[in-house]
Amino acid sequence: MKVRAIKDGYYGHKRRRVGAVFMLAPITRMREDKKTGAMKEVTISPEQQFSTRWMEKVDAGVPEYTPTAKDEKKNKGQLAGQE
Repeated sequence: MKVRAIKDGYYGHKRRRVGAVFMLAPITRMREDKKTGAMKEVTISPEQQFSTRWMEKVDAGVPEYTPTAKDEKKNKGQLAGQE
């Protein structure tokens, strides 16, 4: 799932600034089963990772984009790709 940051946030151990366009990918982790105590593999889907607080879904055709400090000064907070 491809998304755009509408507020600053964190994903994939990186800070995502307003206007950044990036992919949410499935994440696989080992978790302890509370009933048996055994470790099992759990997958967190992109839909489960999506946050309406700071993300919006975008079309798959929108190119990935990482804003720079120069972009922020130039656009003064406008979202990338919007006019």
